[in-house]
Amino acid sequence: MQLAATAEPAQHRLEWIQALRAIACLGVVFTHARYFLLDTPEWPVAEHWLTVGAAGVDLFFVISGFIMAYTTMGQGRSEVGSFLRRRLLRVWPPLAVMVLVWAYTMNGGLAALKAAGSNGLLKTLLLIPANSHTPPYFDMFLPVAWTLVFEMYFYAVFALSMCAQRWRWLVLHGLIIGGVLLDPAVWQDWNLSPQHDAGLRPVLLNVASNPLVLEFLFGVWAAWLYRAPWRLPSARLCWHLLLLVVAAGSWYSLVRFWAFHGPMGWGLFAGALVLTLALISKTVSLRVPPLLLWLGSISYSLYLTHTCTQQLLIRYVERQGWSSHSWDFVWCSTAICVVVAYGYYELVEQRLVSWLRSRPARFTGLAGRTSDNLT
Repeated sequence: MQLAATAEPAQHRLEWIQALRAIACLGVVFTHARYFLLDTPEWPVAEHWLTVGAAGVDLFFVISGFIMAYTTMGQGRSEVGSFLRRRLLRVWPPLAVMVLVWAYTMNGGLAALKAAGSNGLLKTLLLIPANSHTPPYFDMFLPVAWTLVFEMYFYAVFALSMCAQRWRWLVLHGLIIGGVLLDPAVWQDWNLSPQHDAGLRPVLLNVASNPLVLEFLFGVWAAWLYRAPWRLPSARLCWHLLLLVVAAGSWYSLVRFWAFHGPMGWGLFAGALVLTLALISKTVSLRVPPLLLWLGSISYSLYLTHTCTQQLLIRYVERQGWSSHSWDFVWCSTAICVVVAYGYYELVEQRLVSWLRSRPARFTGLAGRTSDNLT
């Protein structure tokens, strides 16, 4: 992204959100691609430099909080149904298709579909953790679906807060923070690790008590800051502030003070970055390359499909007698993941979801394209 001191229409300023989506998703793809170098001399380098790409998940959570708050400013109880339907149509159909593809290609073909109740397929479709004792639920049937458990929880809490009308933001904070406080309230044990099992039942309470949900609030605060009337006085100050946040976050991550998800780990940097960009984008124009905008638009499809694509590529390469344990394979497989994701985006995110949205109002209550970059 390039900085320029210009007055830009509001609808163009949020291109930086798309850029962050692209960066976040590529980070996740690379952090999974590092396993191609496992048990090779290159593994220590890959482990050190690519593991931090997993912070893209925390960045996604913060972005989600920003978008939900920004796009619903001024809305209330009457828009709750529309909000929930829009979110479900955005998230669930692409997930459902990918779960079925994963079951067929990675888990024994049709046999996996027949054994859905025992292998967690149905739980993943319903976005219920496969094992409530293993937060943050990496063991979902479709591994990347664990993040959507927290996304859907946030959507539900956000929708409830919208019912509170003028008190919605107070209610939202009460529900999110109150949920996180369930763990110390029950066990008198304060723990901000997302891997900590609070042991609460039903599983929804375990999700609610996970500190990862605090990262959505970071995004809400960024949306407030973005909508606030005041701004930084100079482009130079904006540049210095952004450089400071990026440098501090990079140092914090690479020296491994907390090299994991959570509001005291990668989420802290993700929140600081989005808050900073929300503030400086009101003073300067953040010019985003078209490639990043495009990658941002297909980021959800890339996130859903990349692990399956990587595994299928490994199978193909091994059948050919080639090696997948090289940096060349890391770069080439990532490029192929992007191509596959674009096809998935066009066929599923665009065409299938558009078809679902075009169904009678009694079915969806919605119409319009799925390419809204702020949903």
